[in-house]
Amino acid sequence: MKQQFSLRASVCLALATLASSSALAAGFQVNEHSANGLGRAMAGQAAKPENASILATNPAAIGVFKEAEFSASVSFIDPNVDINGAVTYDLGDTTVGAGAAQEDNIADTAIVPGFFYVSPINEKLSAGVGVFTTYGLRSDYSDDFGALHFADTAEVKTVTANPAVSYKVNKQLMVGFGLNITYAEAEIGSGVSNTLVDTLVAFAPNAEALGVTLPELTAGNSLFSMEGDDIGFGWNAGVFWQPTDMTNIALSYRAETKLELEGDVSSETPIFPINLNQPGSLDLNLAAITELAVDQKIDNQWSVQASLTFTDWSTFEKLEANLEDGVDFLIKQENFDDSWRAALGVTYILNDEITLRAGYAYDDGVVSVENRSLSIPDTDRHWFSGGMTYTMSEDTSIDLAYVFIDGREADINKDRTILNNVLPGTNFTTNFTGAQSATAHILSVQMNTRF
Repeated sequence: MKQQFSLRASVCLALATLASSSALAAGFQVNEHSANGLGRAMAGQAAKPENASILATNPAAIGVFKEAEFSASVSFIDPNVDINGAVTYDLGDTTVGAGAAQEDNIADTAIVPGFFYVSPINEKLSAGVGVFTTYGLRSDYSDDFGALHFADTAEVKTVTANPAVSYKVNKQLMVGFGLNITYAEAEIGSGVSNTLVDTLVAFAPNAEALGVTLPELTAGNSLFSMEGDDIGFGWNAGVFWQPTDMTNIALSYRAETKLELEGDVSSETPIFPINLNQPGSLDLNLAAITELAVDQKIDNQWSVQASLTFTDWSTFEKLEANLEDGVDFLIKQENFDDSWRAALGVTYILNDEITLRAGYAYDDGVVSVENRSLSIPDTDRHWFSGGMTYTMSEDTSIDLAYVFIDGREADINKDRTILNNVLPGTNFTTNFTGAQSATAHILSVQMNTRF
């Protein structure tokens, strides 16, 4: 049976499909909450209040709207992440086994919805609420993957409810604040690979001659498994400044959300010196995000947008299960780096009915070679996007967007100890060396209406 580490949830069924791949954004960040924003690679998003979805990026900017507005979006994500490498097994300094470890399409397709409603309260105050996701990933390897002991299934799903208010300080300046209620579920783990089983079987006679009895393992069984979930609370804030009729400048911040995912740990493989079949919990911090954005009109038809986004991923150091009996079980050492994302976009109002968009973004990866894992195979990415808005009536419009994401091919080099002290002072270890390649296609549609 395939191993899983699932942090399960029972949130509303309509949002149960929230997921993404680490091919799409640094770490496991998700940007798919606005079709009009995706049309220009999210460039200048915090400074471009075209519809109610601006709430996800900058709560201050909801004060721009003179009427109540509702936006609903859905993004179809088709990632393609391939792994190509090999594993070796060593007893001390002696290599005792090896095998190929290749897998195509480890990331599943996903559908990511988002819903937003904003309304003015009076001349100074506006309020709104959004339901969307800012973090998610999924990678899934088959039972035939030769390095299943490094990674099997990894998944993080989140949904955030974000009520927010905006206050108009004067005609040029607005400030906003919001609360984040985030529900998270996830799964991660590793299993017994066929290359590990083959190596143990082939080496068993030599091991017996040395007086060592190796464990008998079954390919596909889990090395460990865990279940749990949590609800966390955070906040976000923003500033929206219009120094002239032609220029919007915005600064927004989404604070870190700390989660303690609780569930059950289990293992089908008795090779660990601790009891893994018991309740446990895992700390997961969703990184803080800061964005500086500009929207500059050139004339009545043309405008350009730019963003610089910083994500504080360095707080994500490790995945460690805290078992009920007080023992801490290190699942993975992640050691993420902080990341930057730069985006540039253009918007062209063709006529009263059609607005066109295009954009490019460079998304910096969060890991070095030594910290890149098979569960979260992160790398640098280039975003190329285009989109349009069709205005159906004075109050209703539809946004469409297409994004192609090209991830840089990146090396992976990981070591892991399988058995400690097989011989006095000698460990049985394994190494994976290989590369990942990643691309993704995103199609997004959004409906906006005023009341």
